[in-house]
Amino acid sequence: MLSHPMKKIGLIAGAGDIPIYFARKASQNGINLISIGFNDEIQISLAPYSVRSYSFGVGQPKKILDTLKKNDVEELLILGKVDKSSIYKLQLPDLKFIKFLKNIVTHEDKILLLGVINELEKEGVRVLSQKEFLEEIYPTKGIMTTRKPSSKEIEDIKFGLPIAKKLADMEIGQTLIVKNKTVIAVEAFEGTDKAIERGCELAKGNCVVIKVSRTNQDYRYDSPGVGPQTIQTLIDGRASVLALEAERVMAVEQEKIIKMADEAKMIITCV
Repeated sequence: MLSHPMKKIGLIAGAGDIPIYFARKASQNGINLISIGFNDEIQISLAPYSVRSYSFGVGQPKKILDTLKKNDVEELLILGKVDKSSIYKLQLPDLKFIKFLKNIVTHEDKILLLGVINELEKEGVRVLSQKEFLEEIYPTKGIMTTRKPSSKEIEDIKFGLPIAKKLADMEIGQTLIVKNKTVIAVEAFEGTDKAIERGCELAKGNCVVIKVSRTNQDYRYDSPGVGPQTIQTLIDGRASVLALEAERVMAVEQEKIIKMADEAKMIITCV
């Protein structure tokens, strides 16, 4: 984590390993963290590393903005996964959220998140790039695990990588499952782990999972990443290779995920 002149940073957090990793590092680096989790479980996990922590739903932007203002937060990070389906299941969204949804052209993932950032910045809160603070968890090109890919696995990676990039740029998804130069599954609405579960089941194991970024990835609101939870999903599905786009996809708790992969004789490689 890079040092930063700001003493106070806000965090709006979805689920997953990455918000907790950042919060722990921020605390270790003397940053006063004001965290807002999208549910009580997230809030509780962030509380030990935050000077103040709150829990608000996705459909409560007014409460979120009021809390940021009350705590004099001028800069913040958005980290973690938000279940896309939750946006369409909201029971009592506040008036600001209803107005926001009416003002955007499409409910596409990217447009929704850019809209959120625009609303925050209108209120004087600057959204920071995740890469600025978490550069050390974007692994560079090379094989991270003990086992190296076979020639057949390398061919599957070469086959799948350009397809994965095209699908990511089309805003479909950033994860692709390949076996024998055949696309088995594509991440879409369901998210990474469920796509991996489905792909591994269809492939009956021994498949290659490729995770990439968009060509013009906006690291203020979205950074593709993997952590122990995703690695366990791959192990449970008997995947043989996880290929990450080098320097553009997060790998959280790298020592742990490498150990997990090595014990399962699975490969993690950055291409």
